[in-house]
Amino acid sequence: MQIQAARNNSMGSQQGGFTLIELIVVIVILGILAATALPRFAGLGADARLAKMQGARAAIVSAANMYHGRWLAAGSPSTGTSTYDTPSVTVDNTTGYPNFAGIAVAVDTSDYAGTFATNGTLYPDAAHTSCSLVYVPATGTVTMNASSSNC
Repeated sequence: MQIQAARNNSMGSQQGGFTLIELIVVIVILGILAATALPRFAGLGADARLAKMQGARAAIVSAANMYHGRWLAAGSPSTGTSTYDTPSVTVDNTTGYPNFAGIAVAVDTSDYAGTFATNGTLYPDAAHTSCSLVYVPATGTVTMNASSSNC
């Protein structure tokens, strides 16, 4: 009988939840953490656009080099154009690199803005035209005007 009375007393003195002070302290700590972390994550959009442009540059250079290699393997025809694959990728036979329309077929640029198929210019989106890259079919290179400050 004494054991049951002791058990009833210990059950009645347990705390049922958090006090108001404890909740306020937790909310203040979370607020401080959020205030210090927000500036660190605010610039992630520019970094993402820059990474997107670097990925596009790598894809374009790789495709241009691949088709240039195919042109070399075909004996470097010196006049007109050569066509490879379906859909067709057109390569200028004076340089061996795909022209604007050809590189636009070789690389999927549907997630970008710009006039890539006509003049080789590509933007991450329509709102960030200062962040760009330009394909040069004469050399198969890509000139990139993209940094974390302008993307």
